[in-house]
Amino acid sequence: MLRVSLTGPESTGKSTLAAQLAAHYGTSFAPEFAREYLAQSGPHYTPEDLEEIARGQLAAEAEAATRAHNNLVFCDSDLLVIKIWAEHSFGSCPEWILRTIDEQQYDLALLMGVDLPWEPDPLREHPHLRQHFYDLYRRELSERMANFAEISGSGERRFAQARFLVDELLRTAAQPSAHVLEEPRMSYRTTHYTLNTPACQATFAARGAELTSLRTTADDLEYIWPADPAVWARHAPVLFPLVGRLPNDAYSYEGRDYKLPQHGFARDQEFAVLRHTATELVFRLQHDETTRAIFPFAFELTITYTLRDAELTVRWDVRNPATDAPLLFSIGAHPAVRCPLSPDEKFEDYYFEFDHPVTLERHLLAGGLLTGLTAPVLTQARQLPLTYRLFADDALVFKHYDFSGLTLRSRKSAHFVRFQFDGFPYLGLWTKGPGASFVCVEPWHGIASAAGKPGELSEKEGILTLEPGQVFTAAYTIEVG
Repeated sequence: MLRVSLTGPESTGKSTLAAQLAAHYGTSFAPEFAREYLAQSGPHYTPEDLEEIARGQLAAEAEAATRAHNNLVFCDSDLLVIKIWAEHSFGSCPEWILRTIDEQQYDLALLMGVDLPWEPDPLREHPHLRQHFYDLYRRELSERMANFAEISGSGERRFAQARFLVDELLRTAAQPSAHVLEEPRMSYRTTHYTLNTPACQATFAARGAELTSLRTTADDLEYIWPADPAVWARHAPVLFPLVGRLPNDAYSYEGRDYKLPQHGFARDQEFAVLRHTATELVFRLQHDETTRAIFPFAFELTITYTLRDAELTVRWDVRNPATDAPLLFSIGAHPAVRCPLSPDEKFEDYYFEFDHPVTLERHLLAGGLLTGLTAPVLTQARQLPLTYRLFADDALVFKHYDFSGLTLRSRKSAHFVRFQFDGFPYLGLWTKGPGASFVCVEPWHGIASAAGKPGELSEKEGILTLEPGQVFTAAYTIEVG
């Protein structure tokens, strides 16, 4: 039996959505017992009343399961509601309720957002604390459940989101090999999500699915550039479905002309959150009418961040959901690391270290486009010293190099940032210019176009092609210390 819980603060549409979902899927739902109980006893309650409500909720869930059809049952509220309610009202929650929460299994939890208007009701208490409670629910679910989703928007949008998620739950239950829930193409609140280990904390924005902070716990040292808008207003954008620039920011495909900005559009899109645990965060972006206007392809871009100790793994899964058309795309990373990391250092104190002696030849850019010219950078050396002069002619662009990682180090401290990027055919190194206190390490599956006229996308260097149903996967890591 698949169990779906609808949870969250007061006046967020849990009961309405639970009834809609049960009717839609032809099954039963457990109503919120607290409402029935307080309607009879009155709005004032004691800790003992909350225990009775908890028992009643469990009984309602058990009874709903006996009436369920299609191997599916919905629960309007759950014991997590009782826990947060009890801790707020009385300072603690009975141990048996906590144990039961730990023992309960839900296959999906839908956390209801607080962006619906408050509807006054004699049994509701805290119209001004909904965001506070929402944050508590999200923290609890992050710690307890790998499979929860945040639901927001109008009633109709919430119903559509929930249907999509439940459909995917049913599909993945029938197909155990599927590894991640899909999410509807909906707008979500711009917010930040955090991953934690004893050694490190990483923070991400839903906008662009962007890494915004990577901080070691022992010394509270920040490694990611803070996106100072006076210098460069980004942290670590994801480049999709284009890496680099097109001539006149234009291309053609199957006889039609399109405009696409440098590095694509994903970095400015709101991603849906598919999963959030203490150490893993999964984002999803899908095509819509807006993207199809400038990029005529169906796509699903899933980005998974996993934090282990002080190492962050970034994984991309690009899927072509179309049934009869290919997907053409490029994808790349653009993380900016603070350089220098300490106030008593300067940019020139840093260098890139390779695992073995390398010979590097850069491909020169002009106006963001490849000129066809090259210039030597290193000859059989393990270190590349950083100077602003090195980047005077734009980024260092390398093709088909013979290393799979590098480390940013300082000559004045032991701090480092290690990048590992196996299987990436292109690499960029970049900073904005004199005075910019960051450097970017950019592994790419794709590259800027050559100077000239706009051309056919399928003929562009670095473009990847996925046939219908195919998935492309790539990953890289950032380790700090």
